[in-house]
Amino acid sequence: MEDKKIIIGIDEAGRGPVLGPMVVAGVAVEEDKIKELEDLGVKDSKQLTKNQRKKLFQLIGEMGKVKTIIIEPEKLDELMKTKSLNKIELNAFSKIANGFLKEIEGNFEIYVDACSSNAKAFANQLRAKMIDKSPKIIAEHKADEKYPIVSAASIIAKVTRDEIIESYKKEYGEIGSGYPSDPKTINFLKKYVEEFGELPKIARKSWKTAKRILEENKKENKKVKTLLDYIK
Repeated sequence: MEDKKIIIGIDEAGRGPVLGPMVVAGVAVEEDKIKELEDLGVKDSKQLTKNQRKKLFQLIGEMGKVKTIIIEPEKLDELMKTKSLNKIELNAFSKIANGFLKEIEGNFEIYVDACSSNAKAFANQLRAKMIDKSPKIIAEHKADEKYPIVSAASIIAKVTRDEIIESYKKEYGEIGSGYPSDPKTINFLKKYVEEFGELPKIARKSWKTAKRILEENKKENKKVKTLLDYIK
C-alpha cells in the first residue's frame, strides 16, 4: 500500500445504551476501493437489516483492514469517573487511527463521525493525539450517512456489538436492545435488581437509568421492611 492514498473511516456503536459495551471500529482501504464499497450498498448501518449488516461485515473485512476497540461496561464506568463520554470516544478513535498509521504505508485521509457538538474542534482534538499530524481529517456529524468508509466502520461496530448482546441473551435471557428506551431492557434490569439486589455486570452502573432502577428498588425494599416491622 506504499505511497497510495489510504482512506480510513471510524465510528462507534453503543454510545447510549445502559447495557453492554461501546464498540469503536475503524476501516482502512485503498482509495480505489471506495467505489466498491458504494457498489456493495454500504450505507449507514441503522438503515440495514441484521442479515445485510452481517453479509457486509464479511465483505468489508475482505476489502481492507479492520480494527475494533470494545469498551466493556465496567471499564466505561471506571473511565467515566474522570472523563466525559466524548473524551473516551476521542481516545478510542485516536488509538484506531494510530494503529492503522503504524501498520500501513501511504497518504492518509481520515473520516470520522464527530460525537462532539463542535465537529471542527473534535477534528483538532483528534489530530493532537495522532502520531502523524499530516493526514487530512474530516469530522462531521452523521458522517456515517454521507461517507461510505464511515458507513463501513459503522457496520463493523454495530455487528460486533450485536454479537455481544446476543451472547448476553444466552446467559441472561431476554434483555432487549440494551437501550434505556426499550421496555424489555428496563424490565430485565428491574427484575434482576429485585432478585439479586444489585445491577448485573453487563449494566453501565454510572448511567442514570441504572442508578434510578437501583434506587427505586432500595426505596421499595425499605417500604416493605417498614410495613413488616409495623405488622410485627
